Amino acid sequence: MEALDATTIRSLFDNEPSKPIIPNLEYVDWGVLDYFGWIHPSGHLGYLVTPLGNEEDLRGITLRRTLSNNRIKRYEMCSWCNHVHKSAGTAMFSIVVRGSDERRTIGTQLCKNLDCSLRIRNLTSDPPSYMNETMHVNNKVYRLQNALYRMMYRANCLYET
Repeated sequence: MEALDATTIRSLFDNEPSKPIIPNLEYVDWGVLDYFGWIHPSGHLGYLVTPLGNEEDLRGITLRRTLSNNRIKRYEMCSWCNHVHKSAGTAMFSIVVRGSDERRTIGTQLCKNLDCSLRIRNLTSDPPSYMNETMHVNNKVYRLQNALYRMMYRANCLYET
């Protein structure tokens, strides 16, 4: 992914009611990211910036985040990167379908910090997945991008409105 500045990121969220608080972009390694995702300091919102096809066509997506408060320790798997966490490593992220007047949402279970791009390349400090994959990294990237685009398609976010 190409490096982005705060002004470009902020412009992608002009139509959103809650303006994102952009994190410090100085230490972001853009070369290993398939999308740029971060969590709002309140913890209830997640933001994604992703290129579509070419690097110039960018989309900004706001997601609602709900952490699980399950007291029973369970294994949890991210729907995008298929990383298996021991417990409390995923969260339910939902997006409002555009054109539904906020009556319809879709959700998916993702890594709670939106760091799937780093996880498929084993660049996080967390323990490795509890189900190791022998798939090549390029195939994992393709699977991650397909899952992201599939969610954006279902939420009518692929095209400008």
